[in-house]
Amino acid sequence: MADYMRDEDEQAELLKEWWQKNGTAAIITVVLAVAALIGWREWQGHQGEQSSEASKQYQVMVEALTAQQVDEAAVNKQAEALKEDFPGSAYADYASLAQARLAVQAGEYDKAASLLQDVADDGATDALTYTARLRLVRVLLQQQAYDKAAAELDHSFPAAFNGMALELRGDLAKARDDQQAATEAYTQALDALQDNGEKDRVQMKLDDLKS
Repeated sequence: MADYMRDEDEQAELLKEWWQKNGTAAIITVVLAVAALIGWREWQGHQGEQSSEASKQYQVMVEALTAQQVDEAAVNKQAEALKEDFPGSAYADYASLAQARLAVQAGEYDKAASLLQDVADDGATDALTYTARLRLVRVLLQQQAYDKAAAELDHSFPAAFNGMALELRGDLAKARDDQQAATEAYTQALDALQDNGEKDRVQMKLDDLKS
């Protein structure tokens, strides 16, 4: 018991000395930790509110884009708001893709290419980057900018996008009158694609080469 009491006294004295040296720092550490936790929760709440608002704005844009009579002014207005209010987000990239779609429909290929290039170069997600890059290639083919299209297709693509990339490589080879390369690319695309509709489209392109 004496040894135990001595240990208690020694521990109490050590604790007292430690507190004199470090007590203030300990209090500050605890206060900062609590403040950080509160700040994190507030930040999460703010992010949740931002995400909800972005989702609402995006839905408005989609409705205008998919309406029977597309309201181009409304789409562009909402797209610009998304890019201004949520820069660097996936919503901003979707807005650029929507504007590029309208630009293509209007035959404004330079504008479409610029919008798609921005997302292809710095998409918020890999999926958006690959999507924008493939759409950009289609626009470049339309512009007969074959070297630029080839440069974009030189990037690697994951399995989910590789079939579409191979199809576009076939389109590029065909545009350059390289039937052998086009046949090889289309054949590889058929092996890579999973969707039957996409396979049918590529098969028709392949058949056209043989006719």
